[in-house]
Amino acid sequence: MQRVTLLEEITVSNEWNRGSVRLVTLLSATMALGMLACTSEETLTEPSAGTSPAEAVAATYTAVDLGALPGGNLSSARAINSAGQVAGVSGTAAGDNHAVLWKNGDITDLGTLGGSSSEAFGINNAGQVVGKSETAEGEFHAFLWEKGVMTDLGTPGGTSSAAIDINARGQILLGGSDGSVGVWERGIITSLALPAGSSGCTPTGINAAGRVVGQCGVGQSIHSELWDRAAVTDLGTLGGSVTAATAISASGRVIGISREQPDEGSRPFLWERGTMTNLSTQGAPNGFIPNAINAAGQIVGINATGGQLHATLWHHGATVDLGALPGEDTYAFDINAAGQVVGQTVGGNGTRATLWTRK
Repeated sequence: MQRVTLLEEITVSNEWNRGSVRLVTLLSATMALGMLACTSEETLTEPSAGTSPAEAVAATYTAVDLGALPGGNLSSARAINSAGQVAGVSGTAAGDNHAVLWKNGDITDLGTLGGSSSEAFGINNAGQVVGKSETAEGEFHAFLWEKGVMTDLGTPGGTSSAAIDINARGQILLGGSDGSVGVWERGIITSLALPAGSSGCTPTGINAAGRVVGQCGVGQSIHSELWDRAAVTDLGTLGGSVTAATAISASGRVIGISREQPDEGSRPFLWERGTMTNLSTQGAPNGFIPNAINAAGQIVGINATGGQLHATLWHHGATVDLGALPGEDTYAFDINAAGQVVGQTVGGNGTRATLWTRK
């Protein structure tokens, strides 16, 4: 896909007030772009010798290593449902990446569409899992996994696709390698209209009502968009020309990041009923990248503190560092209604799928 640069302009340029360090693959949306491109697979960090996984305790949360497939030692958790079932990716004994499901302490290999690799990115309360998988022909296609069966969902446009999210109704959000956006439902893909002048879009979330968020290239700018039935709405900015919406709640609240002005870094935002609020003015760190929001308004994402990336929760003006397994960086990708958070820890044990729960 040729749209990777849309989010790279945001995520790679965020300096985090620590020299020229450039951050990549932080947003779920960024990972989706990388998947659609099919030119570079996300690489899970190999573990260092002589280390062992352990739990660590934050102020109010406990971090737990979810483990990996037999013979594999790398994993990442991407989504969690209300029952605590977790979807993500794990290395296999053969060295490939496979979509997996963690349930009741067990891990299940979801397989592929005929190729060597797959990744899961969303799960709903019915336990349906979506993501992308390599096909026997070498393309990457969106998939739906349900009751042991992985189904190829095709593509809304282009030769490759990814299933980014799934809601309770079974509607699945798709992104195509040509910058197209579609919603799959009961075997039919409905294409969503792109904003006037758009060069392509990256979808990032769908809520229970079927509302979709993402971002689109429009001229030299990147705009966050909300699709509601046939209408598409530009969510505006915090003063600059670049925004990236990363998730939408059941009630229609949208989170993301916005670059206020060139070279001024990015700020987290919450958009609700036509108003975009800078969360940096509400107690969130300036460098906070929000990735998910639950019905209670709890927002999780990534923050840079002391030269490291920290999985972070923000709620009602309070910021909580979720703590970590032994490692260098932590990433929070999703949160469920009970406040359970999933993501990954990168460090001495390699990349490990991590679940944070309240004590």
